[in-house]
Amino acid sequence: MKKYLISLGLLASLGANVQAQDIYGGIGLPGLYTLGYAHPVSKSWGVRGEYAGGLSASASGTDNGVRYDATFKSSRAGLFADWFPFSGGFRLVGGVTANDTKLTVNGVGGPNTTIGSVTTDTTGKKFNVSLKYPSTTAYLGLGYGHHVSTKGLGFYADAGITLGSFTADIDTDLVGYNGITQADVDAQKKKMNDSLGGLGYLPSVSVGMVYRF
Repeated sequence: MKKYLISLGLLASLGANVQAQDIYGGIGLPGLYTLGYAHPVSKSWGVRGEYAGGLSASASGTDNGVRYDATFKSSRAGLFADWFPFSGGFRLVGGVTANDTKLTVNGVGGPNTTIGSVTTDTTGKKFNVSLKYPSTTAYLGLGYGHHVSTKGLGFYADAGITLGSFTADIDTDLVGYNGITQADVDAQKKKMNDSLGGLGYLPSVSVGMVYRF
């Protein structure tokens, strides 16, 4: 992610030589807040760099006989190109994002847990799962704002998707316990990856204010 923050600084230095440029901030997902810089190249094109972060959530419960504590965190940095096909603020967006998005689930087995094809007592045994989004993904979207306009306050909105799927990793001490084999754990991991693989993208949305100077 460091190289994206460096690129954002380069964009800002380029902007020092143009008549108008944007700084902006907003709220959305997958980052709770968004901070960015937009550099208009022409009436038809612009480039942007932004950081979105601050999203963190946790939950506890029981699933499939496993008591769990789950934590989800998400942040990303992105570089984007904006194309304005019409007069006005509507734009099409393409770019690349560096992501730090993951779900960590720390689980403790119970009396009736199914792992692969085996259902047995796993009381006290750990079954930890880490679901991670790819560190680099392409972005496609559309939005409004950051177009050539008068200086001062304005509004922006973005909606799109990053193209990538979560993958699952499992850490457990169940292998060899009550007939559970590595093949059972691998089968459980494959089941999780297959279900996650059906979602090949992560939605993204952000709205906020622009200051043009």
